Parts: sequence; C-alpha cells; structure tokens
Amino acid sequence: MSNLVTGNLSVPPSNDPPLQARPLWNERARARAPSRKSAQRLCDLVALATAAAFAVPVGELIAASRRSPAIAFARQSAMYLAHVSFGLSYSEVGRAFGRDRTTAAHACRLVEERRDDAAIDAVLGSLECACAALRRRLAGQAHAQVRQ
Repeated sequence: MSNLVTGNLSVPPSNDPPLQARPLWNERARARAPSRKSAQRLCDLVALATAAAFAVPVGELIAASRRSPAIAFARQSAMYLAHVSFGLSYSEVGRAFGRDRTTAAHACRLVEERRDDAAIDAVLGSLECACAALRRRLAGQAHAQVRQ
C-alpha cells in the first residue's frame, strides 16, 4: 500500500537548502515590456488624452497621411508621451501609431526640442502627470490581482 493511501507522508531528509519564498510582484516584473496588445492600449489612451489637450480629433492622430502641422505635432506629442511616460520602445510606439520606429524617435527628439516653449511645456507637463497617475493606478490594479 502506498504512503499516500495510508496517510504517511514522510519526506526523506535532504541536503538541499530550503526553498526561499520570492514575491510574485517585484521590480523586475514591473519593468518587463508590456505585451503588444497592452502597448497598443496604452498608446490609445495617450492618443485620447493628447487629442483632447490639443483639441484635435483622435482619428487624425492615427491617420496614414501627415495631416496639418498642428495635427502632426499633436501626434508627435502623443508618441513622445507614450515613450517617456510608459517606457514603451520606439518600435512599440511607432507600431501603435501606424508609423516606423525611426519616426517615433524623430517625434521624441522634436517634442523635446520644443519643450523650451512655456505653453508647450505646460501642456506636456499636464499630460505627463495624467499619464503618471494612470501608470500608478494600473500598477496598483496589477498588484492587487497578483495578491488575489
């Protein structure tokens, strides 16, 4: 008769060190790149907030053509925010906006240069605060789901 059936569950002695518990939610897990679907969703949220801040239709931000300079700058700002606020790679940002990674990198450089303008810096600062709040909220929800 097996030990399982009789209830004798003795464990033979081992020279191996005891297993150490490790947290399921740690900094490395948080630093992992989001999935392609998650990156797209984050860029969609950034595009919505940016479109509202720049008073342009959100559909114009993801349009295939360049559009007007004002819309192009709003799109570049959204790409910048997605990269800076959420740490998405240029490839992820470019893909989400229907552009190339080099276009996303160019957008980030351009927006960074234009932050010298106080009005642009104020709008981008407000959007960065909103993105930071969203990032904290998403991290809190993910942390709560891991504990459940």
